Amino acid sequence: MSKPDSPKTEPKYDDTFSGSIIELTTSKITVSRSILGKPAEKRAFLINSDTRIEGKLHVKLKVTIGFVTSDDGDVARLIVVRQKPPDKK
Repeated sequence: MSKPDSPKTEPKYDDTFSGSIIELTTSKITVSRSILGKPAEKRAFLINSDTRIEGKLHVKLKVTIGFVTSDDGDVARLIVVRQKPPDKK
């Protein structure tokens, strides 16, 4: 019988947020999204050793973040890059 927390399973998270990266550090990612007819929404997520990152993070890339809300703020559990970086000409 396999353990439920094997590395192949997706990390547990409560909610998701998708948008473009506007700020990125080793411990925090800030993402902005625009919804037609509403003001742009900006949210910051903490990145820790439990955060799984799929893809290479760069400012201006589109990502989807699965996160949990803790006493310290929103903690990213899964970050998935949704677009490839633009080709340099």
